[in-house]
Amino acid sequence: MDERRKFARTNVQRPARLLTEEPLPIDCLVLDITNSGACIRVQNLGALPGVLDLTFDAGRSHRSCRLVWQTADRIGVQFC
Repeated sequence: MDERRKFARTNVQRPARLLTEEPLPIDCLVLDITNSGACIRVQNLGALPGVLDLTFDAGRSHRSCRLVWQTADRIGVQFC
């Protein structure tokens, strides 16, 4: 398989939350991360907005990102 990423992936398997304009955050698991984006597993994945925030620390800090791809239970995001 030809790797197209500019940065190497780091497997993290770390719980996180996605913040959207909805009042409740979406629990997720970051599977791997790079300097430019992440692959995230989300249970009960529905429609997501094109722009969202990712946080590892209950919202004290967050990283803005945009949705790049989506499957049944995973999304790929690019950091803004």
